[in-house]
Amino acid sequence: MIKEKRKQFILIFLLLILIVEVVFLVRRMTLDKKASQTLSSVTSEKKVIDQSIQELSQQNLENFVINQDLLKTANQTKDSVHQSIKTVDDISNISGKVKNQKKQLMLGLNKDAETIDAIQKKIKASQQMSTIFGTKPFNKNSLVKDLAISQSITQSMKDELDSNVTSLPKDEQKASLEAGLKQITEQHNALVSLDKEMKTYIQDKKIKTVPTSDQYKKLNKEVSGLKNDKLRQVYASQLSVLQKEVIKNDPTILNDDKKVALTFDDGPNNTSSIQILNTLKKYNIKATFFMLGTMVDNYPDVVKKIHEAGHDIGNHTYDHKDLTKLDEASIKQEIESTNQRIEKITGERPTLLRPPYGAYNERVTKVEPNMTIALWNIDTLDWKTHNATAILGEVKKELQPHSIVLMHDIHQDSADSLENVIKFLKSQDYTFVLAKDLIN
Repeated sequence: MIKEKRKQFILIFLLLILIVEVVFLVRRMTLDKKASQTLSSVTSEKKVIDQSIQELSQQNLENFVINQDLLKTANQTKDSVHQSIKTVDDISNISGKVKNQKKQLMLGLNKDAETIDAIQKKIKASQQMSTIFGTKPFNKNSLVKDLAISQSITQSMKDELDSNVTSLPKDEQKASLEAGLKQITEQHNALVSLDKEMKTYIQDKKIKTVPTSDQYKKLNKEVSGLKNDKLRQVYASQLSVLQKEVIKNDPTILNDDKKVALTFDDGPNNTSSIQILNTLKKYNIKATFFMLGTMVDNYPDVVKKIHEAGHDIGNHTYDHKDLTKLDEASIKQEIESTNQRIEKITGERPTLLRPPYGAYNERVTKVEPNMTIALWNIDTLDWKTHNATAILGEVKKELQPHSIVLMHDIHQDSADSLENVIKFLKSQDYTFVLAKDLIN
């Protein structure tokens, strides 16, 4: 009897163990199934995340500044990554096979988290650059030209920007941001130094001390070195106050700096371009003509006349496309085809490139590293006003030492205004040079 009860007890005990194991196995299978479903769902979500990251990674700094949807996408993607990490991290009590799936998925998500974090820093840094430089979109090659007067930055802002840029992975966009940060620092330091020097001579808009000729030339050089037109105008107004007093002691002080280059875009043609040639010949002035390949094709004889008259010829692309919107192959075609046409007629290959609208980026300089970008600092707005009086007015308003004047030889009003522009510049004792002589 006792033996029988013992057997029953053992059987019951074994049965209980079996039941527990079955329950455990069923629970494990249930958890594994649920975990697999969760992992499958997160894997599908990760594909969406990866697609979003890929699209964001392909964007440039300019797009991050002007397209607010990209910032929204980046924020949403980051939220998705962190939510997916939390979901996967919460999976527990699973078998070895599912554990391995979880591990691999978690590794991928953590990598996504690092990537999206870098993208967000890149967006933030490029937007900070845009705020500092006062320009949209932010562009490494135009940032100095467009630097805002309110560019002075606090040390904490510079440190934050420096931290954002330094922590980014090494790529072309990081290089752009580093270049921008360098320019901010250099411009900021230059302004601090210039402000300090100016206060030596001027305070509360009154002259404290009249600088010597050499001191004035040093100041003038520093002001001329400022790449931003508005900044130069601010300091130039202070210089003009000093200039009147310095000239009393040395009337010849500005003679060496009074140089101006006349430049003409979008031609040539056989009417207004010829009139401009004749006017330049009358005053024995050499100018720089930035030609379009299409116009070179149409007027090869005029190209030859311009060259034989001793003028410089630059490249203005083949058909005036915005180079920043083209791929490298198209940029190459726009520039090289024009160079070849000009060289065939003149025997000389252009060394100056004036990009249409003054727009260029790293792709442009990469495609043509041996050509010099030639912009301007006086826009006569002849393309806009078509008025000879207004054209002269812009020259008078913007004139400064080392001016490069932008005109268009395809407009009759520009040709008609040229003689008066030359007479005014001569009355101000300016010497006429080629654009390449003034481009830094």
